[in-house]
Amino acid sequence: MTDDQLVRRLDTVIAILKLAHRDVIENVSAKIRSDKAYAAILDAPKDWTGAAKVQAAAAKNGSARSTTSKKIAELIELGLLEKRGGGPTTEYKASGLV
Repeated sequence: MTDDQLVRRLDTVIAILKLAHRDVIENVSAKIRSDKAYAAILDAPKDWTGAAKVQAAAAKNGSARSTTSKKIAELIELGLLEKRGGGPTTEYKASGLV
């Protein structure tokens, strides 16, 4: 099996799972996005984006730095936000699930 074939199969599995769990995904999305700070954190990084920019987006919605850090950790744990790097090179990207 080639890499392209594997990617296509995985994309198909992802699509099936999204369809099968559509209601749950929509409910979780609505719940999370009802919080302005969560929404700002998810909307800020369309591609890999520095941590400072993501935190600034949440701060504009009234989220304290410590609260933002906790929310970022929760979103990563839920698989809604991806992280790479560490320290001053930390970057985030929304997974696109919600």
